[in-house]
Amino acid sequence: MVLLFLVNCIGQEGNYELIALKRLNVAGSDGNSYTGEMGRIKVPENRNSSTSKFIELPFFRLKTEHTDPFPPIFIFEGGPGDNPSALQRLNEFIPLLKQFSARSDVVLIEQRGNGGAEPRLSCPETLQLPLDAPLNIEAFSAIYKAYMSECSEYWQGLGRNLRGYNVISMADDVEAVRKALSYKKIMLFGGSFGSHHALTYVKRYPENVERILLDSPEGLTHTVKLPYTADKKLAQLSELVTGDSILSVEIPSFTDLVNHILDKLEKAAITVKTRHPLTNEVVDIVLGKLDLQFVTAQVLGRRQYRELPYHYLQMKKGDYSWLASRAIGLRVSRAESLMAALTDNASATASKRREMVKLQKQDAILGDALNNVIFDVMDVLPIMDISKELNQNFKSDIPILIICGSQDVRTPVDNAWEIMEDFKNSRLVIVQHGSHDLFREALDLLLPIMKGYLAADSPLEYKVPAMVVAPLNLRVK
Repeated sequence: MVLLFLVNCIGQEGNYELIALKRLNVAGSDGNSYTGEMGRIKVPENRNSSTSKFIELPFFRLKTEHTDPFPPIFIFEGGPGDNPSALQRLNEFIPLLKQFSARSDVVLIEQRGNGGAEPRLSCPETLQLPLDAPLNIEAFSAIYKAYMSECSEYWQGLGRNLRGYNVISMADDVEAVRKALSYKKIMLFGGSFGSHHALTYVKRYPENVERILLDSPEGLTHTVKLPYTADKKLAQLSELVTGDSILSVEIPSFTDLVNHILDKLEKAAITVKTRHPLTNEVVDIVLGKLDLQFVTAQVLGRRQYRELPYHYLQMKKGDYSWLASRAIGLRVSRAESLMAALTDNASATASKRREMVKLQKQDAILGDALNNVIFDVMDVLPIMDISKELNQNFKSDIPILIICGSQDVRTPVDNAWEIMEDFKNSRLVIVQHGSHDLFREALDLLLPIMKGYLAADSPLEYKVPAMVVAPLNLRVK
């Protein structure tokens, strides 16, 4: 059965057209079959332009079977620009979506410019950095800027208005879908960039929000990462290593070991054989201090942080194969996402942290590796300055629950405390030993809390623990 809708409306979010909504059967990764609805909506590419073209965004709805449903749960995906997107991996995510549909419809919308959206703003060429010299920040930045500039010119040459790709436009996309589906109030569930997206929606449309659930929180001005955050997480990890009866024998201080290996690579680069990710051939790669800083920053906030002490110990013993296998992914990659660069840089205009980064990176252990070079292209991309709206103070009494990992370097607990200052009815659950991959580390602990909160008659009265403990399991061999 196919239901077709042709709807043209005008609202604060601009014109939109719901062009299709049809039944879809999905074979879940758990072996079960699920039935939902797949739709597509047309929205303006740049709502600030009267001559804007339209873009198309797919979305998926899983309807509840409850006879007296709660407001729907709108899922705000992370990233931005994950490839493949959550909607493209629907068979993987739908068992989890089903968990939240007991009392609410669940709606997942594709991010503009990504996944199955039209257009999908990926760059036509791949980013390539030389392998015969250690990574150098000036050279990396110059190559990345030239690459992104060419990508931007390519899409502008096809008539795309790139100033429309930012989190405010994305919040307005969500509002268009809410109106098209005739929902009054909605609940928001977002993690990482998805929490940044969700909070932007709250700021623009607070009257439409019933309650909020965030994990791995990125506030309205948190897009730029602070270098000292990595220092703090390295110190915390060092304490965990000291408390490990096996690792502590060979690693009296993990922080000292990190500094030792970094100093060694700064004094003399090394050449290591590794497998090329695109050709599968064994090649030589020359590694230096920046390679290790960038790779460590990548891993530190993820669940693999538990393996960092072991890998550093192996490097101390002369085995750099792990570093080489990770570093080559920075040098040769798939096509980069212009959508991600546009969106992150637009949000970065709101961050007062950029001045703090300039000061902190001078003596931070990993320098500015948390931010990589993505914000170096701010002056070569046609981004919209959205700093005024994101920086404008606001207060809310909407119930909000935030979940954050104690070892998360990308969206640290400090983010949560800052967000909570704007919400009168806020609560926080800290996942001890948790990273930026909470659902891969502690889903069995977190799922009952999240489901209970979103299905509670009174979210403010629903009791949540202040802390849950994820397994640590540091790698020792």
